Amino acid sequence: MFRHAVPPQPSLLPIVCIIEDRSVIKVFRRSFVAGLLSLGLALLSPHGAQAQGQAQAQGADTILVLDASGSMWGLVDGQSKISAARQAVDAILSKWNPADRLGVMVYGHRSKGDCKDIELMVPVSKFDAAKVKAAIDGINPKGKTPISDSLRAAAEALHSTENKANVILVSDGIETCAPDPCAAAAELKKAGIGFTAHVIGLDVADPAAKSQLQCIARVTGGVYLDASNASSLTGALTKAVAATQGTKVASEAPPQPAADPYLGKNIRGVARLAEGLDPISDEDVNWSIFKRAGDEKGAHVNTFYGAPFADNIAPGDYIVEVTYRQLKREFPLKVEKGKQAALDVILDAGYVTSEGAVAGGAGKVDDVIWRVTDKGGKVIAQEYDAVPRFVLAAGSYTLTLTKGQSKTSKPFTVTAGDSSNVQMTIDVGKLIVTTTYAEGGPKVEKDLVVAVHQPAKPDGDEGERVAQEYDPESKFDLPGGSYEVKVTVGEARGTASTEVKSGAPTRVTVNLNAGVVGIKAESAQQIDIYSAERDLNDERKRVAVNYEATYNVALNAGDYVAVATYADGQTSEKPFSIAAGKRQTVEIKQP
Repeated sequence: MFRHAVPPQPSLLPIVCIIEDRSVIKVFRRSFVAGLLSLGLALLSPHGAQAQGQAQAQGADTILVLDASGSMWGLVDGQSKISAARQAVDAILSKWNPADRLGVMVYGHRSKGDCKDIELMVPVSKFDAAKVKAAIDGINPKGKTPISDSLRAAAEALHSTENKANVILVSDGIETCAPDPCAAAAELKKAGIGFTAHVIGLDVADPAAKSQLQCIARVTGGVYLDASNASSLTGALTKAVAATQGTKVASEAPPQPAADPYLGKNIRGVARLAEGLDPISDEDVNWSIFKRAGDEKGAHVNTFYGAPFADNIAPGDYIVEVTYRQLKREFPLKVEKGKQAALDVILDAGYVTSEGAVAGGAGKVDDVIWRVTDKGGKVIAQEYDAVPRFVLAAGSYTLTLTKGQSKTSKPFTVTAGDSSNVQMTIDVGKLIVTTTYAEGGPKVEKDLVVAVHQPAKPDGDEGERVAQEYDPESKFDLPGGSYEVKVTVGEARGTASTEVKSGAPTRVTVNLNAGVVGIKAESAQQIDIYSAERDLNDERKRVAVNYEATYNVALNAGDYVAVATYADGQTSEKPFSIAAGKRQTVEIKQP
């Protein structure tokens, strides 16, 4: 029941922005941030009264309604949707018009299966950025998505202001808590509170869901707009905001409701993570239909993609294999002639994601490997995205994050129906190594081996080799600590000690103090290079050997002797010197 002490004032325009994320649709991942940022247009735009050229005595009243259902741990633009939402809200708060009052309503953040889990966390009041930020940062997604009751609650919260209630609803699917959100929207419209819903269908593949969303807009006098990605969502939100200001915007919904999109289909399938939870809406769900052969799978009949799905199949007994990312389940199916078969399967699983952070650094990790193992150490799943998303059966697991030579692990438990974020921090820094022949150059561009070792052992033995690369600019991801970098180019050697810090790049240039010699000894079968200096035994140390008549090799700066050996056993030698950063040419004549 809504009562008015005074008639609604068209010059005061509160806007309710409802960000609705009922499911974990894969393509939806990139769109949530862009959509929420677009809402800033509504929050910062001229008021309806200003569009009529009237002065405003006070700012707009706004309620930001955020979806905190479990699917908010799904991914968008490489990060969890709840994290993206926090960042987007922060961006809006930094540009907020202090004259506009703001409230925050959240649902699904306290209970996993409660359709009444709707809370006005920040009542409509004078703008307080710190209070809003604290509320948003404290959200832990876990529950369901009550669209109808959220619309009612938002309208009731704004009722005390006696202002018109314009709603922008962005939804990717169908209401599951209430039987008919279209009827709820019609009820609010008839209550005489100036309620209008502009609805955006975000990548809605389910025709029944699209029809329902179109109906909400139609019965309240709003517009319906389709959006398939982040860019088109931004455009659709811009149009919806314009519609709240009185601009004429063409609706993409048909004037009359469409016929039942599932009419004539004899099989429909929905999947749920756990008993009593919302159906999954995700194109990653596959339904493989096999003929039943006793208790086993027989011949493959067909595969349907996406959840929910509806199609036709011949009457008979089947086994349905449901695959959802890392999860696989089998269910019996009987299709009878003239009857519709309904598959409503419980996967007994949960969603798991992680936003790995670098110790001492900012932002998420990238170029990583995520590995999930069970209690016995068996690898269950492996992903390479910066933020992974796993669908796992209820049970106990270990998540291991690897980046280069750094690794960290953490045990976790999956409860059916839960959506969890396993927070992990990895100790890793970037070591970047370049090599020069001499101080200041030239750089070594090829034929080099760059090895990173632990520091030398107390007994003087070489430290354990940690990693090895071969690029002119070799890059290593290493745990923080002390290392020795050893570079080999031909027969030249160079070493540098360095300290790697987690979260920061470390650049090292190894100066070989070397040059290159080109030796030519026509008809020689072997060329040996010795150090020029003889030891106490009057012997020269052999530095290199080659079994061709020409030899190009890098050597550390110093004095050497090249010795050519011929087929008849005769030898000929020639001394030469190597200067750092220079090339030397040596020709040996046969005796």
